[in-house]
Amino acid sequence: MDMTAYTTTKDTLGFYDATNAAGRVLALGPDALDLLHRMSTNDLRPLFGNPGKGAQTVLTSDKGRIIDLLTVIVRKSDTLLTLSAGREDLVIKWLDKFVIMENASFVSATKEIAQFGIYGPRSMDLLKQYTSENLMTMTPLSSVAIEIAGAEVLLQKVTRIAESGWSLFVQADDADKVKQTLQSDVLAMRGAILDDQTFELLRIEAGIPAAPNEINEKHNPLETTLVSAVSFTKGCYIGQEVIARLDSYDKVQRHMLGIMLDGVSATSLEELSSEITGSGQPAVTFKLETAAGEVVGELTSFIDAPTMNGMSQDRVIGLAFVRTAHANPGLRLNLRATADKIYSAELVKLPFESSLA
Repeated sequence: MDMTAYTTTKDTLGFYDATNAAGRVLALGPDALDLLHRMSTNDLRPLFGNPGKGAQTVLTSDKGRIIDLLTVIVRKSDTLLTLSAGREDLVIKWLDKFVIMENASFVSATKEIAQFGIYGPRSMDLLKQYTSENLMTMTPLSSVAIEIAGAEVLLQKVTRIAESGWSLFVQADDADKVKQTLQSDVLAMRGAILDDQTFELLRIEAGIPAAPNEINEKHNPLETTLVSAVSFTKGCYIGQEVIARLDSYDKVQRHMLGIMLDGVSATSLEELSSEITGSGQPAVTFKLETAAGEVVGELTSFIDAPTMNGMSQDRVIGLAFVRTAHANPGLRLNLRATADKIYSAELVKLPFESSLA
């Protein structure tokens, strides 16, 4: 992890090559967007016939569990979906099951389209040189076509990471020259180039769930920070009855929170962790217990925390699912790494920014 790049991105801006960190699928045909609307949690009707509009929505099983999170980007001739890396086939097969009479098809575009990210408080200062559009007025998840190094690039306003976040999509043939231009311009503004671990720190700090740790068929969207991707007024979709019942009767059993641990490093936890293989399962499953030994949650993502306020680097932040009765920021629990290794943990409200300042 590059802590200098982390600090620079938080203070200025940073570039991240997200091409291998996400998957991309094209939704083709006049009925594709309507099918997505009927099969997923969010109300996508405001996107119909509106290129440049975007939204997040969740594909759920009949039990209301997460299959994957989709970011929907409407373009002039098709709809671009971003999803979790390596889940293209899973998502395509799931959607194809429900194509009956519709003129709709879904094809992987991960290899054909590259994806980059620009983050930080000065990201808009960098990006406005590429377009005459007023980026200040763009709504979250909306997009606009811009030009970089002579190539057409789709720019989308995304989840806030390090104050401001943007995704850029470009055809693979033009990816290298666009990447080189962006990196050069970022460095000229004293920004940073992010590696995967440093971006992971920013993701966890922002409280963004990711597959397979938080986005999997063990959890439903209401347990995560994806509630804004769920409409409670639209018509039926797969899993809608379960999700509506959980909301109406206040029966959400767990909530995703931040967690802080002192006196341990991420490396130490990784050495102790038991990897779980298999589709849709979290990569780590450290249990969280009360002082009385009752298991009330589990740690799903973790990483070394930034050093600040004179604190040592033996400090970890992470994401955890905790039973609703115990999902209270400030509550201290025990994280059981092994039978004889227990660490004190504090639950934190997401995002982490205010807690780590």
